[in-house]
Amino acid sequence: MLAILMINKNYESIIIKNPKLPLLFCCDHASNLIPKKYNKLGLDKTVLNSHIAFDIGAKKLTKVLSKRFNTSAILGKYSRLLIDLNREENHKNLIPKNSDEVIIPSNINLTKKDYQYRIDQFHNPYHTKLSYELQKMDKLFFCKTALICIHSFTPSMKDKIKRPWDIGLLYRKDQSLYKPLIESLIKNNNFKIGKNKPYSGYDDVNHTMTTHGEKSKRPFISIEIRNDIFEEKNLDRYNQLIKNISEAIFYSQLKIGEPYYTFAKNINLF
Repeated sequence: MLAILMINKNYESIIIKNPKLPLLFCCDHASNLIPKKYNKLGLDKTVLNSHIAFDIGAKKLTKVLSKRFNTSAILGKYSRLLIDLNREENHKNLIPKNSDEVIIPSNINLTKKDYQYRIDQFHNPYHTKLSYELQKMDKLFFCKTALICIHSFTPSMKDKIKRPWDIGLLYRKDQSLYKPLIESLIKNNNFKIGKNKPYSGYDDVNHTMTTHGEKSKRPFISIEIRNDIFEEKNLDRYNQLIKNISEAIFYSQLKIGEPYYTFAKNINLF
């Protein structure tokens, strides 16, 4: 596998020169990094290392899946608190003033110029790169490349309401990936699966899969993993997760129809 890791000033990409199937992963909330000039947005390390700053474990899982399926991945370079790559430009929480009851000091009273600067410098380049790589793979495989967005969620927010699901599958009208994924995961019976949980695919917090998936008429889904599974004490469970998720994704490529079936059949995943 010839993979090129590129860290641009506003996104990270893993580009496979000769991918084996029309499938691409993305991870909007991969990082808790804040550019130095923003002085950590006025937040302390505890906040920046928490779930409100990034999707804990999602970057690691995205890279594992990219390597396992020998395909490319696009990852966000900066924290969702700087700007949320999974929100539309006009979304009220594109640049959040608070998150899970935590105030984000440097995001309050932003000028229009500063607001637009973050969109131009951090939001647009990520989505431009993601669109470019998808279209490049479309041409290579003569079909619409499937898009799988990787996220993680906290077991509970400040409201203490528990989120019991291990894995959440977020989908919309097109269920071409959702149906085989959930079929495979339920068959393995190792994890509790949430259908459009902990968020719904129809909520306005799914900009990436809606824009690059639904509007581009390609197979798409967001996979959410409860982030305590990534803790060291749960290593066996994490390894089981990788196995089950990989099997489910592979199965989805076989079931989605041609030409995905032929490409998937010719790879040696396990």
